[in-house]
Amino acid sequence: MPAEHQSTPRPEWALTRRDLLRIGALTSAAMAGLGTIEIIDRAGASPGTVNTASATHRIASMCQMCTTACGIVANVRDGRLLTVEGNPADPNSQGSICAKGVAGPSILYDPNRLLYPLKRVGKRGEGRWRRISWEEAYTEIADRLRPIRQSGHPEEFAFQQGRNRSTDIVSRFLNAFGTPSAFNHRALCSLNRRAAILSTIGDSDWDLGDFENSRYILNFGCNWAEAHQGHIPVAIRMMRARERNHAKIVTFDARLSNTAALSDEWFCVKPGTDGLIALAIANVICSEELWDRTWFDTWSNHPAEKYAEHVAQYTPERAETESGVPAETIRRIAREFAAAAPRCTTICNRGSAAHRNGFYNDRAITVLNALVGNMGRVGGWCWHPMSAWDKKQIPEPGPIPPKPTARSLIAEAKNWPLANAWQDNKMRVGEIVYLWIKERRQRISALMTYNCDQAWSWPEADLVREVLADEELVPFHVCIDVMPTETSNLADIVLPWTTYLERWDIDSRPPQGLVDYVGLRQPVVRPLGESKDLREIFPELARRIGGGMERYFPWKTQEQYFDDYFRAVPGGLAHMRTTGVWQDPAKTPNYAPYERILTDDELKGSETDRETGIIYNGEDPKTKERLAVGIMIDGIPRRGFSTPSRKVEVYSRFVADKGREADRTVSPLPIYEQIPSHRGPLAEDRLIMISFKWNVHNAHRTMQSKWLQEIAHTNPAWINSATATRLGLRHGDWIEVTSFRPDDDQIPGGDGSRLGSLRTRVHVTEGVHPSVIAIAHNSGRTTGGPVATNGRDTTRPPGHEPSRDRDTERIWWAGTLSVAQNDILPIYPDPVSGQQSYHDTIVSVRKIENGA
Repeated sequence: MPAEHQSTPRPEWALTRRDLLRIGALTSAAMAGLGTIEIIDRAGASPGTVNTASATHRIASMCQMCTTACGIVANVRDGRLLTVEGNPADPNSQGSICAKGVAGPSILYDPNRLLYPLKRVGKRGEGRWRRISWEEAYTEIADRLRPIRQSGHPEEFAFQQGRNRSTDIVSRFLNAFGTPSAFNHRALCSLNRRAAILSTIGDSDWDLGDFENSRYILNFGCNWAEAHQGHIPVAIRMMRARERNHAKIVTFDARLSNTAALSDEWFCVKPGTDGLIALAIANVICSEELWDRTWFDTWSNHPAEKYAEHVAQYTPERAETESGVPAETIRRIAREFAAAAPRCTTICNRGSAAHRNGFYNDRAITVLNALVGNMGRVGGWCWHPMSAWDKKQIPEPGPIPPKPTARSLIAEAKNWPLANAWQDNKMRVGEIVYLWIKERRQRISALMTYNCDQAWSWPEADLVREVLADEELVPFHVCIDVMPTETSNLADIVLPWTTYLERWDIDSRPPQGLVDYVGLRQPVVRPLGESKDLREIFPELARRIGGGMERYFPWKTQEQYFDDYFRAVPGGLAHMRTTGVWQDPAKTPNYAPYERILTDDELKGSETDRETGIIYNGEDPKTKERLAVGIMIDGIPRRGFSTPSRKVEVYSRFVADKGREADRTVSPLPIYEQIPSHRGPLAEDRLIMISFKWNVHNAHRTMQSKWLQEIAHTNPAWINSATATRLGLRHGDWIEVTSFRPDDDQIPGGDGSRLGSLRTRVHVTEGVHPSVIAIAHNSGRTTGGPVATNGRDTTRPPGHEPSRDRDTERIWWAGTLSVAQNDILPIYPDPVSGQQSYHDTIVSVRKIENGA
C-alpha cells in the first residue's frame, strides 16, 4: 500500500479532529471572541523552515477549501501532510484560518479520491468504468478535440468551469484552441452584485468596505461569518471594528445566521426587500438633509435634489409593510448611519443579490453610500481596481494566445442586458447553459467540465443530468475533478485532478487592506496516485492537438513557468516558495482614488469637454472612441471614476441603453420591484424557499471531507414556529416540499408550473422569517463515496485498495437525512443581469407520515 495512505502517529502539537470539531462548532463564539479563529503555531517556526527536532517541514501555500484563498502553512513530515494552519504573512487572512482550511488533510487523504484516469464502459450514469493510462486518455481526448478545431467551429468545444483559481492556464488553453464557449458560474454566485457596482462606479466589480476602521456597518444579507467570498479576512476586520471602534453592526436577513447572531441588531426581513429598505433609508437621509450634499453634488452625475425626489416614494412606512422592519426603526438606523459618516459602510451579498430584483437591490444599497459621502474614505465603502494581483506589474509570461474570434450564443447570453456588458468582465448566465443545449440553440460536439459538478449543484439539476446523459446533445464529455461526483458519473473520460495541496497556482483575492498582493499555491506533498493538474494536462493536450496550439506552452516544467512569472517579485520564485506571498511595500491603500490630480504627462495633448468637464486624451483601442482620463472639478483636473461621466453614476444611462439593445426596460435609477410571485398574501400552504451554506461547507467540494461531515451532515427545513403551528407541524415532522416555476413571462419556462418535490424533516425555530422555508444546500449527494452521501454510495473508483484507516471507514451518521435542494430549484435568472434567483422560489408544504 502507498506510504501516503498509511497511518502516521500524531505529533503532540498536531490538531486532532476533536480540535476541528471544537473550531467548527464554536465558529460564532470564536469570532465573537471577539477575535478570530486563529490556529496556534505550535511548531513555533516560520514558513520555509524545518523543525529539526521533529523533522517537520513548514511549507507556505494557499488554501482552496473555499473561494477566499487564505494563505496557509502546511506541516509536513516524511512526505505526509500532518496539519494546516494560517500564514501570518498573508495580508488578507493574517494568519487566521477557518474549519474548512484546517480540514484540508481529510480531502487530500480521502480513500475515495480519484487517483487514475477512467473510461466509461457502460451507459452514462451506470457507474461502470475501467482504469486507463494517461497515454490512452490523452490520445482519445486529443483525437476528439482536434477535428473540432480544424472544422472552423472551435465554439463547439465547450468548457464548463466552477471555482477556477487557475485562470491563467485555463484561459491560455481555451484561447489557444479558439473557443469562446467558456461557461462559468458567476450568475450562480455574484453577477447582480458585480453588475450593480460596475454600473455605479466603474472602477471595480467588487466592494471592500474598510471595516477595520469603520464605526457603523449596514449588512444586507451577507453571511460574512460563515460563507462570504471574503470570509475570514472580512470577519477578523469586523471583530476588530467592534473591539477598537465600538462599531455597530446591523444585519437584515431572512434567517438567523451566525453573522446575524454576531450583529448588534438583526432584523428578520422578507426575502427580496433589501433594496426597499435601502431606498427607505435614503428617503430619510434626503428628507432630513442628513446627506453629505457637497460630496454628492460634486461627485454624483445626478443632483441631490433630483435623487431626493426619486426616493420620496420609498417611505419607511412602505418599507415596513413589505419588509417587516418598523418605520421608526428605519428612521433611527438612517440617522445613526448618516451620523457615523464617513466612517460607515454597507456590505451585501447573495441575501440581497440572489433575487429577481437583485440588481436593483444592490444598486440601491451601493448608492446609499454616495449619499453620505463615504465612498473611498477611511472606514467607509471602498474598493480596489484589481480583484487579484497587479497584472501590469506581474504579467503572465508570453507568448499569449489571441482572444477567440468565433462566437458562442450561449456564452454571450444576449437575452440579459447586463450579462457580458463589460468587456473585461465575463458574466456568463450559467444556469441557462444546459437548457439552451437541450433546446439545441448551439451545437456542442465536446464538453470538458472542471471543478464544477453542475449535475448536482445547478438549479434544475435533473435537467442538467438529462442533458449530460444524452449522447446526441453532448457527444463527448471529459470531467476533471478530485472526487467522483454526479457530473463525473455522466462523463466518458474522467481525469483525476490534484487537490490544492498538490499543485501550483499564482493567486490572490480582492485585498481587504486595499493594497494588492500576490500569492503562490505550491505542492506541499507529491500528488497521490496518478493525479495531475491542469498545468500538466493542458500543455500535453495542446501538443497532441497541434495546429499551432503548442507554441503557447513552451515551458518544460511548472517550476520554469512560475520562475518566469515571478521574475518581477524581489527574490523571485525562491522568495514566493519561502513566504507564500508578496506585497509591494511602496503601494498605499486605495483611498479616494477619484481625487487624484492628473499629472502633466496625462494632460499632455488632452482636451476638455466644456459642458461635462470630462478630459479626453487619445483613443480607446477597443471601442475606438475618445478615451476619458479624468474630469475637471472646481478647475482641478482629477482622475474621477471610470464611468462614462467620470462620476458616481446614480443615474446610469449605460444600463438603460443596454436594456434598449436587449428590448427590455432597465431603470437608470435604483428602484424597487416587488418579486411577482411574492405579491399579496401567500396561500395557506405556500412559503418562499431560500438556501444557505453551513459554516463548514462550501458550494460542492467539502462533503467528501470526513472531518467536516462529522460537524454538519444533514439539512432539515427551517420553519418559523408560528408558521409550524399554522400548518400543524412539530419539530422533526416529515414534510413534502413541492416547488413551482415562477409565474413570469420574462423568465425561461416562467409559467408557474410544478417543478418537483423532496421530502425532509422540519426544524422549528424563531430564527427564520414566517413566510420562509430555509434549506441548506450542502447535502443530498448520491455519488462520491460513503462520507459525501451519508453512507448511500459505498463504491470505490477502479484501482483503489480498501482503506486501512478504521476511523475513515466509520460513517456513524450513515442514513441521516440528506436532501438535494437544487433538484427542485427552478432556473430563475434576474431579467436584467441573469443572476440566479436562489431565494425566490414558491413552494407548497404538506405534512406526511414517517417520510412515506
